Amino acid sequence: MKNKVLVNAFLALVFVLLGLLTRGSLALLALLALVFVLGSFFHPLAALGLVVFSYGFLPDLASLALVLGYGLLLVVFSLFRKDIQLTYDSSHALVYLWMVLLLVATITSSLVQGSLRDLAIHTGGFFLFLTMVSLVERKRDIYILLFALVASLGILSLYGVSQIFTGAELSKDWVDVENNPNVRVRVYSLFGNPNVFAEYLVMVLPLALGLTWSAKKDKGKIFYGGIFLLACISLFFTLSRGGLLGFIAGLVLFFFLVKKRLFLLGIPGLAALVYLAPQGFINRIQSIQNLQDTSTVYRLTIWKTSLDIIKDHPWGLGLGHLPFKAMYENYNQIYPTFHAHNTYLELTAEMSLFGLGVFLVFMAVVFFQAHKYLIKSKDSQIRILGAAALAGLFGIFVHGIFENIFYLTKITLTVWLLIAIIYSLIKLERKEEAYD
Repeated sequence: MKNKVLVNAFLALVFVLLGLLTRGSLALLALLALVFVLGSFFHPLAALGLVVFSYGFLPDLASLALVLGYGLLLVVFSLFRKDIQLTYDSSHALVYLWMVLLLVATITSSLVQGSLRDLAIHTGGFFLFLTMVSLVERKRDIYILLFALVASLGILSLYGVSQIFTGAELSKDWVDVENNPNVRVRVYSLFGNPNVFAEYLVMVLPLALGLTWSAKKDKGKIFYGGIFLLACISLFFTLSRGGLLGFIAGLVLFFFLVKKRLFLLGIPGLAALVYLAPQGFINRIQSIQNLQDTSTVYRLTIWKTSLDIIKDHPWGLGLGHLPFKAMYENYNQIYPTFHAHNTYLELTAEMSLFGLGVFLVFMAVVFFQAHKYLIKSKDSQIRILGAAALAGLFGIFVHGIFENIFYLTKITLTVWLLIAIIYSLIKLERKEEAYD
């Protein structure tokens, strides 16, 4: 008790000094940083929940700094607190192999400085993985983190829905107006681009569905179900073709893993969606097969150029979009781009066919282990949440046919977050099996 009083007195003195020496904003920032550091030390799981809740609202650099900062704090604190033990498990071997490969692809990059950006982002994602699988010890822990993530989804989706009525700037780069004259708005919430927002929604939406499905109380079902509905509306009005396909693919996998009989309801459900959808949305989806649509022409041209780059540089250009962009400009300056608009072409261009192969094996192992421990679990909550996380991961990999999912910070972090959720659930299931 005496120590706590001394600590509080010291903190009060620090805040007074900060207030005297600075002008408000810096003092507030320092105060928040200090509170976060102390919270991470005394309540690491709650601090992780704050990280999971907050990163979607922050600018990319700030979200990366938050995740990296928290990860480094936990690594340091684990040296001083016996109850904070970072988990190293043989079942995570491919996670570490993938990080080693990313490091090698950075060191051998044609543009090392550019590759360091993406290595930092993946390192932040790895810290999310490491801290989550280390701190989650009970189902209550995973529910706290999922609540934080889905609550964040709800707020972001609510803002997205508001853009339908208040109007959102429609960039000419987002839609071919000539071929889609009925499109008036594409929502993007705080993500700056509707396709990026759709990527986030594709990954987190299934978790909202899983929490709705597994909730034991009506209040929980109403809360999570309301968020799921808001997020679905937001996804619909992103008008992202890849996002919609990814979401449908994720739903198909979820129902296949949880309730196969609901497949039969999916057919009339999709028919109703097509019937009720606005004409602008229908035209947008049909434009996938329209080779006159500028966005379709743009992607096809980039894919062809990307294949040429892969053919000429079979050992890879180096990690990240910047080495790719620098090389791409030597091949095609008519259709400029930052990345290949296809995750698998981008990975091959960056890290060679070998790198793509390691990634696909990594993901196959994630799905195999999740099926072995989660989908076959006797615990219905673990089974449903495991299916939801897999659905989000599968959905983004389908969406990855049309976008590079490892281009932007918050999307890359969310992919890592899904992997962390899956392995945290596996940890819980293995503990339950050990007790049986």
